[in-house]
Amino acid sequence: MRLTLSIPDAVAYRFQVAVPPRQRSKLVTRLLEQTLAEREDSLAAACSAANRDAALAEETDEWQAFDDGVTE
Repeated sequence: MRLTLSIPDAVAYRFQVAVPPRQRSKLVTRLLEQTLAEREDSLAAACSAANRDAALAEETDEWQAFDDGVTE
């Protein structure tokens, strides 16, 4: 798949100087995979923390038990 991205000229220039043409896609892919994994790990950790929060669980149960008479 091809993507078009906008990045600052200074960064693009440094990238072109530092990374040979045939290695650019591989480098961008590796950096994206690393960053996405970090974000996914962070989100999973936040979810786990929320799931361990007893007060939040109690509040969630109260909201889920709420019946306003409206059917979906």
